Amino acid sequence: MNKSKIWISDSKKTVTRLKILLGSLAEHTRDKQYDIFTKITKPKKTANILDVGVASNEDIKGTNFFEKKYPFPSKISAATIENKIKLQKKYPKIKVIKIRPNKRLPFKSNYYQIAVSWATLEHVGGFKEQEAFLNELLRVSKNIFVTTPYRGCIYEPHSGLFFVHWLPLSIFRHICTFLKQKFWSHEYNLNPLYVHDISEMNLIKEVKIEVFKMFGVLPSHLIITNIKTEL
Repeated sequence: MNKSKIWISDSKKTVTRLKILLGSLAEHTRDKQYDIFTKITKPKKTANILDVGVASNEDIKGTNFFEKKYPFPSKISAATIENKIKLQKKYPKIKVIKIRPNKRLPFKSNYYQIAVSWATLEHVGGFKEQEAFLNELLRVSKNIFVTTPYRGCIYEPHSGLFFVHWLPLSIFRHICTFLKQKFWSHEYNLNPLYVHDISEMNLIKEVKIEVFKMFGVLPSHLIITNIKTEL
C-alpha cells in the first residue's frame, strides 16, 4: 500500500487570493451541482446518506457545503480521515465516522440509501484506488452521486495550471515539481480523470457519467451516478 494522503485537505498551504477566488467559483459550482442532486433524488427525511471525504479544515469557501445545505443533517454520516472531534463539534447533528485510506468502508452492503462524494475521487490515488473507491461507494449504498474535476477542462483547479494536465500525466507531474508544487505531483494526491477513464473501470454496478458545465459553458466536472428513482 502506498503512503497515500487521500481525502486530506491541503491544510499546510497558504490560502492565497487565487485560492479564495477559486473557492468562490467552487462554491457556485457546487451550488449548481447540489441543485442537480436534489432534482434527481428529491431526498426525503427518512433517507440515510453517507458523505465520504469530508474535511476538517474549512479555510476555502465551499468546503463541506453539503453538511451546511442538506435539510436533514441528522440523516448524514460524514466519513473522514481527518480530525473527527473537530468535525463533530462543528456539526453536532451529523454522525462523524473515522475511516482509513484505501480500506473498506465500515458499513454493510446497501446500508445507505445514497452515498455522495464531492471532489474527492481525484485524491484517492491512482486508477486502481479510484476504481476501488467507487466500488466501495456502490457496495455500501443503493445509489451514488459523485463529482470530480474533469481533466478535459482547460483549467486544473489544484495546481492552478492551464492546459498542462492535458499532457501525459508523467509530464504534468514533472512540471508541478519544477514549479514547486510537489504535493500535486504525486499520483496519490492528484489523479484527474477523463470520461473514458471511468468507463474503463470494472465497477460492480452500472453508472452514468455526465460532464457538468460551469455557467452552462465550460466543461469543468464529471458527475457519476446510478440513481434511477427518487429516494
